[in-house]
Amino acid sequence: MKRHISSQVYKTALIVWLAFSLCSMILALVSWSQLSTRMTEGRQVNDMRQELNETLSLLLDAETGQRGYLLTGDSQFLTPYHFAQTTLPMDFRQLDDLSRADAGLSKQNSQIQADSNQLLAWLTDVMNTYNTNSARAEKMFATRQGKNLMDKIRNEIAPLDAELDDQLAAIRAQVYERVQVSNVATVAAGFFGLGAGILALWLSYLAAAHHKREHQLVEAKLQAEHSNQEKTIFLANLSHEIRTPMNAIVGFGEILAHEVENPKHRQYLQSIRTSANSLLQLINDILDISKIETGLIELRPEPTDMKEVGEFIRTLFSEPAARKNIKLDYQVREDFPPTIFIDRLRLRQILVNLVGNAIKFTDEGGVEMRISQEKQPNTQITLIVEVQDTGVGIPRDRLDAIFKPFVQSGVHHEKEKQGTGLGLAIVKRLTEALGGTVIVASVLGQGSVFHLRFLNIPVSAKPLPAEIDDESDFNMLCPATILIVDDNQTNCDLLAAMLASSHHRLSFAKNGRQAVEEARESQPDMILMDIRMPGMAGDEALAAIRKIPGLESVPCIAVTASMIEDDEAFLKQQFSGSIRKPFSRRELFNELSRFLPKFVREKTAPPEVVKVEVSPASPELLANLGELLVEPWPAIRDSVAINESKEFALRLGEIGQRWRSQPVIDYSRKLLHDAENYSVADLEKHLEEFSALVEELKTDNK
Repeated sequence: MKRHISSQVYKTALIVWLAFSLCSMILALVSWSQLSTRMTEGRQVNDMRQELNETLSLLLDAETGQRGYLLTGDSQFLTPYHFAQTTLPMDFRQLDDLSRADAGLSKQNSQIQADSNQLLAWLTDVMNTYNTNSARAEKMFATRQGKNLMDKIRNEIAPLDAELDDQLAAIRAQVYERVQVSNVATVAAGFFGLGAGILALWLSYLAAAHHKREHQLVEAKLQAEHSNQEKTIFLANLSHEIRTPMNAIVGFGEILAHEVENPKHRQYLQSIRTSANSLLQLINDILDISKIETGLIELRPEPTDMKEVGEFIRTLFSEPAARKNIKLDYQVREDFPPTIFIDRLRLRQILVNLVGNAIKFTDEGGVEMRISQEKQPNTQITLIVEVQDTGVGIPRDRLDAIFKPFVQSGVHHEKEKQGTGLGLAIVKRLTEALGGTVIVASVLGQGSVFHLRFLNIPVSAKPLPAEIDDESDFNMLCPATILIVDDNQTNCDLLAAMLASSHHRLSFAKNGRQAVEEARESQPDMILMDIRMPGMAGDEALAAIRKIPGLESVPCIAVTASMIEDDEAFLKQQFSGSIRKPFSRRELFNELSRFLPKFVREKTAPPEVVKVEVSPASPELLANLGELLVEPWPAIRDSVAINESKEFALRLGEIGQRWRSQPVIDYSRKLLHDAENYSVADLEKHLEEFSALVEELKTDNK
């Protein structure tokens, strides 16, 4: 603000100074112009006086010469007369030009000219008469007509000369005055001009200093941006190195989840998978906050159904909410549009952070998400999302600080240790990136409400894409030869394990050169190519492979752990598709299904429906139920875990079908219904009934 005021003062001072300088210059020019005009007028008046005096002198000389000629008869006395005859017409024309601007002077000049012409005519007449009759000429001269005309002319010229002399004196006075004014104006103009030059020089110095400061600021900004970019690249490279082993942890964990049956081992495995996902989330959070701060985050608006978003959030957090026995629900106002145009993934990320935090810090009551709108013109709305919980609350003096990176509320230290302190920072920055605002209101011990507002959200007329079946059976794709290229043996083992039970033929290469040779021999239908490999990189290997006859257009999917935006653009140009580590079985299936057609099996007759005939509880049935009663039922009853309860219900259903026990079948369906609908209270109640069911079956068997 101070710098802005100083700049305005400098500009005003310069403008005022230049205005004074300009005025002084104009005044000097006007003064010198008026002086020049007066001097011209003075010269004209002086020239007129000289012409009048010269006219009078010529007439006097002509008359004197005539008198001498008449007395002596010497023709030399006629020289002034002849000179007057030649010169006076020119003098009269000059007088006409000088007096034309003044009507009075012009009239007087005409009278003098007429009298002068009359005098010359009389002198000529006398001399002509003298040549023929001298006596008569003497009589004409004695009449004194010439002297009278001369006196008349002298009397006409005398007052005119006096008047012109007065005008000339007045002009001289005016010229003197104008000289004084012009000198003062010239000095003032010079002073102000010199001052303007000095001021301009000073301002140019200030401008140079300001330009230097701006240049320093630009350099500092560029250096900061370069540092941010280097930080982002460093984090992306670090992420790449972490994601490669994480890919094996997450991938093999997913495979083992379908094979491990021992409850204790499953619990250990679940802990490994949870820890791996937490580490992966931490990596993603750090990269997201870095991208947002450096402006590299890319938004992709798409048609979005807010009911689907709400259902996604509820499904995602139903199990954690059920474990804590708290309510989790969402509401979408009835008049809300079916679809809106917004970045669905970023909006989900915002809500996942908010709802995840709310559940983490809520032990009683529940968490509710409310979605509403405010209508705007031109088919746009203001999207309003509120996330309310009945948790521990946030201190008033921490309401602003919690949106800063790595800052937490400090209320519940044990639970805060489970997070990074980046969640709410990401929420705020992503909300602002989407053109919205976020505010929070909280009361300690009662809970918090996060209020999100997104302005100018278009209502989308484009329907949502059809949901893709969640099946990820690789045998649904036509049999193909797949070349896997990776210098990391663990990644090769993971892909081999994911595709182990499929009808696809696999071949492997540990680097780019081996990949080219293997591709030449096996002629693969599909290539999964790692990007960063020693020697020949993935893009170089792909370029060499596509030069092999028959493989010019072979699909190649880049398998990468890079999170750098430039790398993503590069992958889109060079490769058919890409998949980022760590990836799931489903993600791999989705990417392969883009290039491998679906495998159509021959149609077979539908299996016959076998009706279960209810039989008394057999010893085998009771033995199987007894084993479940010992393990895993006690652990499932105590934890009320949704996934484990589903598996327990399915296992009971299989036992009931095998031993034709309708009570067991009905009980398994009841448990499965409770688990699938996240009815935690009913599920806990029905799990408790399992031991009673077993005792009842034993009693009925006796």
